[in-house]
Amino acid sequence: MRKALLFVAAILAVMTAVSRSQACVDTALVLAVDGSGSITDEEYEFQKSAIVSAFRDTAVLLAIRSAGSVAVAAVFWGDGEIPSQKLGWFVMDGMKPSEQFAREIERNQRTAFGNTNIGGGLWAALDLLSNPQLCARRLIVDISGDGMETSAPRRGHWTPLLQARRRADEMGVTINGLVISDEETDLADYYNKSVIMGPNRFVMDITKIEDFARAIRLKLIRELS
Repeated sequence: MRKALLFVAAILAVMTAVSRSQACVDTALVLAVDGSGSITDEEYEFQKSAIVSAFRDTAVLLAIRSAGSVAVAAVFWGDGEIPSQKLGWFVMDGMKPSEQFAREIERNQRTAFGNTNIGGGLWAALDLLSNPQLCARRLIVDISGDGMETSAPRRGHWTPLLQARRRADEMGVTINGLVISDEETDLADYYNKSVIMGPNRFVMDITKIEDFARAIRLKLIRELS
């Protein structure tokens, strides 16, 4: 009898593990944040604080709840020679995970610098989305930046933007953009033509870093609605 009970318990444990591994979130979202050399330390910290505020904002938290189950991660990217910094995954199933994600962003210490390798940033975000332990019905990369892909001579670890977009297309990932066009006035057009892709894709354009906080909040609400 005892052996039979142990056998049944073992079967139930396996069934539970399989059920958990197959459980999918409705949306998996990666915030890919520009940390290249054109972003000053003050602007880098401002971007961080804006993301932190967004995930403590009532309207954003309501959008997350209305979207079902949402998994969020972050990538801080810069030069292709410097590995992108990855944070995540956090499954937003209540107030606590949102706060935990916000605190993780707050604790982040900058390691990204150098040229603007948008392709490398996207590739790092796609690596997170392709994690075999992640299952999601909708995949989104939310990339922000203040410049175009650097056209300098490519080095060994540089990931071309076209290659990253091809991989995103194969994975069925939507890429949305948030551009800071204080120096490059045609940056939104560049993102529309060369960066974003997928169903319901869009670009938000701001002209000064001070508008980043409001823009990231509105962008998250739009993406999750």
